Amino acid sequence: MGIFGFLSRFLKKKRHIDVKILPSQGFFYKKDFKIFIKKADPEDVNEYESNYDKENVGVVLGKLKSIVRKNVILDGNYEFSHIKSIDIVYLFLEIVRFTKGKPVTIDYFDDQNGTIEQIQFGAESFNYFEPTENLMEKWNSNIRCFDLNGYKLSLPSIGIENSLTQYLIEKSYEPGAEKYNDYSYNFTFFLDGKDRLKFDEIDNLIQIFNFDLDEDEKIKVDDAVEIIKPMQRYTLRKNGRVIEMSSKINLENIWK
Repeated sequence: MGIFGFLSRFLKKKRHIDVKILPSQGFFYKKDFKIFIKKADPEDVNEYESNYDKENVGVVLGKLKSIVRKNVILDGNYEFSHIKSIDIVYLFLEIVRFTKGKPVTIDYFDDQNGTIEQIQFGAESFNYFEPTENLMEKWNSNIRCFDLNGYKLSLPSIGIENSLTQYLIEKSYEPGAEKYNDYSYNFTFFLDGKDRLKFDEIDNLIQIFNFDLDEDEKIKVDDAVEIIKPMQRYTLRKNGRVIEMSSKINLENIWK
């Protein structure tokens, strides 16, 4: 086989994902950020389905992230940890669709007709957050974030989410761990460019955002976060109606 034939076969094994169709809509990725997916190997699928515990959210998320980590290809110096957390489930479902070679169909209850209906997951049905004209004026296209209330906001990366998750797991073993349930973790929206945090960095951020800021600044921070939080919702749209995705997908049998 000639070199061009080999390259043709190789290139067909991966698919480019336009960051604009992801839930984050590409607002927070650098201009040179390119992401591709490949088909999951049978071993990946077997590992995903093995010891699946639908009652354990941690196990499910761990399996889901593992599939994405193994089957995304990023250009340049970017790593899995740089992907925005909100985009992980979408990428997972795109990998499932690419691997199976057919659409991912979601069952939902139509409360108007009282029947179980179906909708295909994808860019055509995803209910994207629509920023207002005023909000778009606050988007900084050079540094890929929103300037709100004097702060620069981005959605947290999966690396930041994983760092915080590990931190909270460790803290859960300490006496008085209940206090961590009451803290605000809005600082994760102010870490553009970071893909991981050390535990002492998290300690400092918790202190700053929960205790050191005066009340006026806390209000500014919370208000700014509330403006872009709707980007983190997963809903679909069919015939003008919004369909919640929570508990709609049987992730255990997603590969069937």
